[in-house]
Amino acid sequence: MKTSALTIAACAAAISQTVAFTTSPSLSITRTITASPQPASSAALNMFSGGALDIEEEEDDEKRTQMEQYAKAMGMSVEEYQLGMNARVKMETAINDLRVIGGDAANGVTVERDGNMPPRHLVVTVTDDGKAKGKEALEGLIVEALKSAADKSKVGRDQAQKDMMTYISDSMKKMGMNG
Repeated sequence: MKTSALTIAACAAAISQTVAFTTSPSLSITRTITASPQPASSAALNMFSGGALDIEEEEDDEKRTQMEQYAKAMGMSVEEYQLGMNARVKMETAINDLRVIGGDAANGVTVERDGNMPPRHLVVTVTDDGKAKGKEALEGLIVEALKSAADKSKVGRDQAQKDMMTYISDSMKKMGMNG
């Protein structure tokens, strides 16, 4: 079965469980994500959990059959499905590991964040110099630092998506698939 790199990338990115592309106006300083058991009827979530990425190493026929069903439901071969899931995991890791800094330490305000939107990692640093500028000026500096960090984060997310597309394209060539 021949699936284009764009189709694999779209499936991998669109169904990702990450919050990398959600648009929520809230910011959180810390966020804990815990895995909970999924009911067997929740095929849409299980299908894209990435839990069966190494199915070739598994000798569990049930997992192999399940992955084949997921791939078939998406109109892909098992290899294409695995490629999409591997690409999704790589992109999520790149976005989670991304660290950008906005603001200016000389003005007393910096913001460090990851590539997720909203961020899972967010550190706002206000020094005594920043506090000395007064409430209104400090609020403005914080807003500017947050915006700057968000803009840099978007650039990082975009780069992670481009890298995912390159990974898929290169992998498809190595596997002998036409993209």
